[in-house]
Amino acid sequence: MKREVWIAGRGAISGFGAGHAALVDGVFAGRTALQPRQRTAGFPAPTSVAGEIPAAAFGSSVPETELIGHAGAVAGREALADAGIHSDDIGLFLASTKADLAGITMAGDGYGSPLRLAQDVARRLELAKVHSAISAACASGLVALAMAARRIAAGELEHALVVGVDVLNEFILRGFGGMHALDPEVCRPFDRSRRGVSLGDGAGAIVLTADRSQSQGVRLRGYGGANDGCHVTGPDYEGRGVGLAAARAVAHAGLELNDIDVLHLHGTGTRANDETEAIGLGNLFGAAGGRTPPAFGTKSQTGHTLGAAGTIEALLAIAALERQSVPGNVGLEELGVDPRLDVQREPRALSGARRVLKVASGFGGVQAAAVFEL
Repeated sequence: MKREVWIAGRGAISGFGAGHAALVDGVFAGRTALQPRQRTAGFPAPTSVAGEIPAAAFGSSVPETELIGHAGAVAGREALADAGIHSDDIGLFLASTKADLAGITMAGDGYGSPLRLAQDVARRLELAKVHSAISAACASGLVALAMAARRIAAGELEHALVVGVDVLNEFILRGFGGMHALDPEVCRPFDRSRRGVSLGDGAGAIVLTADRSQSQGVRLRGYGGANDGCHVTGPDYEGRGVGLAAARAVAHAGLELNDIDVLHLHGTGTRANDETEAIGLGNLFGAAGGRTPPAFGTKSQTGHTLGAAGTIEALLAIAALERQSVPGNVGLEELGVDPRLDVQREPRALSGARRVLKVASGFGGVQAAAVFEL
């Protein structure tokens, strides 16, 4: 029999500052951390904004070459303290798209190895084990959560720390700029006039446990994945991959589509992502009765935090259940995607919501989804 997997601790650092509370409070207040670029202002990129972690969030000066490791450790340390679990078997599952590129973009030691970054974060947190280092594009965070949960469900681990982290650098900004994927200003996911994505720094951390008595009352109930396998960067234009990943996560949770109360979207702000995500999820939920559940995305507030997005946005998805509220989609003025996707400008109250579905997509067609239950 598979064991249940519970959330025991949470931590974050983002453009809103250090701490899980700063992230959640900022998003649900309708604020945005996307501000004129400062730390990255010298990097050529066709955008004026980014969701940079404020320098004050670290409490002391951190060299640029150590920023990503330090950010991962800040989030991880908060999650471990929040869980209050002290055990030698806690190991790290780390998610990142490009990991530490300090050796390529500046005078540092990092050359894009997720495992090396995981070892650095584990050392900073004084953890004895690195269980896995995952680089599955921008779905990395959800993939890491699923991998850790599977090990716990199978009885191989009692606890796990999952950290998703990425920090902006010249390579990332030039890359997205070269693809003409950046909005010059604050991005506007799902809006008819959207022009691209905004990027952000961040780390999100979640402690998973098999012990319900050590949990915070939130369960990671199911997860699933898929791969479009159709293009290096572009999605399947019928949204089949994201719809399949979502369907698999709901089925793995032992639920039906009408059991899902809230939907947290990937929502990058690019024309292709938003349209195909809306079609895929509209087709999935439309077959069960019309529109999707109340849905929201948060990249116009945090920026796209790449490998950290899955864990950061899982924290926000869970917060929607705990607060019984769906935030408004910042920047949305006129819906420009399939109207079966129920996204709105204004916040909405929920009543008795217990389950949220979180989806994520990445380059190469990778898709992931997870169901959390209160």
